[in-house]
Amino acid sequence: MDLFLSVLASSLIFVLFRSFPAWKIDTLQAVIANYFVAFACGIFLFHDYIPASDALEIGMPFALLCGILFISLFILMGLSSQKNGVSTTSISVKMSMALSVILVLFINHTPLSWTNIIPLVAAIIGVFLVSFSKPDNNQSNGYLWMLLVLFFGSAGLDLVLYFTNARWLPNGFHDGVFAALGFLMAGIMGLGYLIIKLVQGKINFDRKSWFGGIILGIPNYFSIYLLVKSYNTLDLDPHQILSIANVGVVIITAILGFSLFKEKFTTQKTIGLL
Repeated sequence: MDLFLSVLASSLIFVLFRSFPAWKIDTLQAVIANYFVAFACGIFLFHDYIPASDALEIGMPFALLCGILFISLFILMGLSSQKNGVSTTSISVKMSMALSVILVLFINHTPLSWTNIIPLVAAIIGVFLVSFSKPDNNQSNGYLWMLLVLFFGSAGLDLVLYFTNARWLPNGFHDGVFAALGFLMAGIMGLGYLIIKLVQGKINFDRKSWFGGIILGIPNYFSIYLLVKSYNTLDLDPHQILSIANVGVVIITAILGFSLFKEKFTTQKTIGLL
């Protein structure tokens, strides 16, 4: 149930992001606000589980690392969507699932077999078919480095979340508190970035965008918290959880795109979903 709810929360994030332009919400400001709301969610729900100071000192560097990945990958996704196209950027992020799953298999010394390989290959093909569309003619090859950084960075975030929970955090460090700390770090860094943009006059403060961030922050928190919790509550291997989470989000967001946003239901996407 935890993993299923995590996938639903991640899919709701997709719906909100797709709706922001119609609501005239600045995505950057909404995302920064959402990090602080996500932090507040975690502290409100799990304040009784805040660990002692010595455990916090051990966990904070990992929370900082997650925060850096959260905000930097988001900003880079926005830039890449403008320079390389939304579809190409989406494929780069979603296909990182293959790298993270393969690395988890090798690091945990899981024997490779057809029961591991065939589902992974099928998932990769499916994700590609669902996400791929004809690239824009005005895309420049000079920005392809962004796609590589997103590919490895997204896989790195998956691995950090898994290994932080499985090996790095001290015993008794609650998953919900760790997720909250990661969002706090991302919010602080995002706020610093926003202040620079405001001083440079490149952006204007928008109260409505911050309200949008409040709505976004709740599902964003539970998408991460429940995914991390799944590693402890489900009787599945880590690579299976990663695969189900990533492919589940692709399937549900594709269905929502068809039903809510009237995206074109092509033969290619249908095969990819199957």
